[in-house]
Amino acid sequence: MLDERILHTAHELRTAKEHFTRMKGYFENPLYPDLQKKVKRIVNTNGEEAIILHSGAWIRFGSRSKNSGRGFTADLLVCDEAQHLSDGEYEALSPTLSTSKKPQRLLVGTPPSALMNGEVFTRVRRQAIDDTSEKICWLEWSADKDDPIDSHETWAKANPAFGYRMDVEKTQDDFSLMTEEGFSREKLGMWASGTTNSVFDLDVWDSLEVPSDPSGPYALSIDVSPMMDRASVAVAAYDGLNVRVAVIDNRRGTGWIPDLVADWQKNKRPFLGVFIDKQSAAASLLTELRAKRVKVVSIGTQDITQACGMFINRVNNGTLTHAGQAALDDAVANARKRPVGDAFAWQKKNIEVDITPLVAATNAAYGLTLKRRPKTETEESEATKTKPKNRAIFY
Repeated sequence: MLDERILHTAHELRTAKEHFTRMKGYFENPLYPDLQKKVKRIVNTNGEEAIILHSGAWIRFGSRSKNSGRGFTADLLVCDEAQHLSDGEYEALSPTLSTSKKPQRLLVGTPPSALMNGEVFTRVRRQAIDDTSEKICWLEWSADKDDPIDSHETWAKANPAFGYRMDVEKTQDDFSLMTEEGFSREKLGMWASGTTNSVFDLDVWDSLEVPSDPSGPYALSIDVSPMMDRASVAVAAYDGLNVRVAVIDNRRGTGWIPDLVADWQKNKRPFLGVFIDKQSAAASLLTELRAKRVKVVSIGTQDITQACGMFINRVNNGTLTHAGQAALDDAVANARKRPVGDAFAWQKKNIEVDITPLVAATNAAYGLTLKRRPKTETEESEATKTKPKNRAIFY
């Protein structure tokens, strides 16, 4: 009806072929003569499966690679099994929509596990939750973290087909044989933040969300993932008697960081500096930051352990507030401790979600508290009242 050119992709070739066979069944079925009349030809060649209509519309099927999609111009790009969609694959496919007058992308899948290359799917979901794009429609059927995973009501909530196409008895078998994490992810659509136990009390963390925008002084920190594929910049400032943290930006790569931090130093006063773990991947930015005359403060292992301990203590004591950002919330929900002597730091390796927002926020809060907190108006008033009068001294 829309005369669209559709490129339908899947992670595995057999999945793409299954979709092709199902779709071809409609156009070859004598029960649908109107569809048969529209067909110009059906290509059954392995790896080039396609249904081409007289109108010029077509749908092509294939598995994804870093070269898939090149040479095609499409209107609709379908990425099935999006939990496996890597940036390299997506960057090869996305240009197929460049000249379309009505481009559309459709990503479908389950939450990615730690072994899956799901950065694209995770990023799109984060953008939808953060409401940073007006063009994203995100539809998710999933259980909440407080739902009992052994309940049929929970299974039905996360699966509209439960009791129809999705058999109750077979689902019960899956529940008996799969791990809780695997069942929660594959059958209940629960993302990592909903399937793991954080070192934080998440109810306490949620209660510390405050929609305020405190004034300086400002302390910034940068954290970069061990693979250098994702980074965060966070800021800490005083909010009355509390420390408030927020993520300024969180995205792929690191090239965007020096200019962002330099702008903050120029426009936000007073600026205490950028606190960077000198033994982390973020230290690779030190030369660029100093070239832009950014005030950098290097911190070491002892500082990091103190920062982590201070951060979790402030959360438990209710003396830290945050902006309620999905990237930071996800990192907090999946935080793990890494022993460092008798203390601890945040575990960065083998974590299913991006932990850089928490690390950056932790180090920024620590950097802020290295400086004396400005007195509040009430404290200034009390100090004035109790200030001793000048007395003459005679010799």
